[in-house]
Amino acid sequence: MMANTGTCRRCIVPVIVLLLAVLLARCTSTPQSTSEAPLFPSRAKATPHPAPETRGASLGEVHIDITDVLGNDLPVKVDFRQPGSPPEQMASFSILEGRKTILIASGLYHVYIHVYNDGTVTLVDVQEVTVRADDPAYVLFTLLEGATGHRPLHAFDGDGDGVMDRVEVDRGTDPEDPASVPGYTRLPFESVVLSDEERYYRGELHARSKHGEGTESVRQLVSRAERLGLDFLAIADRNTLDACLDPDFHSDKVVLIPAMEWGNDEKGLALIYGPMTFPEPPHDAPHAQMVANRVQAQGGVYVVARPCFPTSPWQWGVSFVNAIEVWCRDWRGVPPMHPEQLDESFMVREGGKLVFSIATAASTTGVSANGQATLFWDYELARGLRAAAVASSGTGAPSVRMAAPVTYVYAKQKSAAGILAGLRGGRTYLSAGLDGPRVRFLADILADGKVDETVGGVIPCRVKVRFVIAIEGAKGAKLQVLRDGYPVITKVIENDTFVHQFDVTHENPTAYRVQVIETPQEQGFGPYDMLAMTSPIYVADILPDIIAQQQADARAAAEARAQAGIE
Repeated sequence: MMANTGTCRRCIVPVIVLLLAVLLARCTSTPQSTSEAPLFPSRAKATPHPAPETRGASLGEVHIDITDVLGNDLPVKVDFRQPGSPPEQMASFSILEGRKTILIASGLYHVYIHVYNDGTVTLVDVQEVTVRADDPAYVLFTLLEGATGHRPLHAFDGDGDGVMDRVEVDRGTDPEDPASVPGYTRLPFESVVLSDEERYYRGELHARSKHGEGTESVRQLVSRAERLGLDFLAIADRNTLDACLDPDFHSDKVVLIPAMEWGNDEKGLALIYGPMTFPEPPHDAPHAQMVANRVQAQGGVYVVARPCFPTSPWQWGVSFVNAIEVWCRDWRGVPPMHPEQLDESFMVREGGKLVFSIATAASTTGVSANGQATLFWDYELARGLRAAAVASSGTGAPSVRMAAPVTYVYAKQKSAAGILAGLRGGRTYLSAGLDGPRVRFLADILADGKVDETVGGVIPCRVKVRFVIAIEGAKGAKLQVLRDGYPVITKVIENDTFVHQFDVTHENPTAYRVQVIETPQEQGFGPYDMLAMTSPIYVADILPDIIAQQQADARAAAEARAQAGIE
């Protein structure tokens, strides 16, 4: 055994020297001599891929080669961005084999190298490269971290902004601040407190201005919200924050939430609220996950927008979202999407059943696009997602009523930060309009007469819980209580002020929510009209965690008393 160990040690030394030599050679971005043999003999016949926006310009060749320290090619997203240019003007390339020759307009670029890993992308290096028409440029990089496979790359990203800490230190940004990102400036948004009262606030979460697809100015939209008596307004134009940077984006009556509609019609749309840096333009699903992660790390909110509208079906596949827009415009007014509108990769089946929630929702007939969106949300809740329900009018003109439907958010204060915290906490319910029903859904753990939780909250398994539902302004409609998306209670609402309560004890995790429905009076899609809907109250196995925390608190208190000399 000792002889074998000595032999191995003698072998290791030259291997390490060779690896270091290769690493040093590859970490330079410019070859020492253009007369030497090609650096990419196996790629000598690679077809250049010009960025669409550079056609007709003076183009230069860029050879890209990204590997790990073991020499394995790494799948990467490489962004070319000229200094001072906005993010939406950068050229992005997905290079799944780690090597490619591309054509791009001549000039100086900051090149951002993102590695695909664990369902997202992580920025691992930034280089400055000059592209010339008569001289090839090179983007070369060898990644040291993560080669063993024991830790995903995002484990080297302490603040969750999608950038490795090493890169942040190198580029002069703060690795502990998710709003400090290489290549991006912090957005000048402030959270002004208009009221310290803790209560439900109501508002419009998706209006569109002239900066996007709307017809009204920012001032006109803000004035509409003020006249309606709304508490908050989000102007979310497609892939731009210009409305939020407009000089008229201010009010001393309505909380104005910085927002953007992010995405495209091909893969779907998201609503982003409260970003602290400009969200990177849409590219592919792993990159979309990074955008969602960064927004949430910055304290913002990422919402799946109208996922089953046939014009923009949701196909980004992002996990860990804060909310789903289950209700946009009239509940029964938008036709459903069809499975043929989804990419075939979403139609996978296991055991004869569709795997993806969006495919199952799209395959459901006889409901509206909003009805399908609610099914999609229910399926995701049943799989463990904790996400609020939100609603919006999507108004882009005075002819479309603002806040119909409307979102109510329980917040500790009337401010952008307060509303965003309420959305992240799932403290929402929806109503058909400002004159629609008002709903309270509460949980009394142990049925001792005390309110312990409301929507967005978590109650323990194996404990008796009394649910209390109070509804105002829905006489003659029907109350439905749903567990994991299936109705378990249906009651006629007999009075303008209606209260219903019931007791449950659950062994396993589940989710309860409430909706108010009525028989439709007009033509449309689906068997009922929605009047109101709540976010869920969750049942989870949290007792072991509660007991463990109580024990830890007791030990800490005992240690503190002992150190103070208290018996």
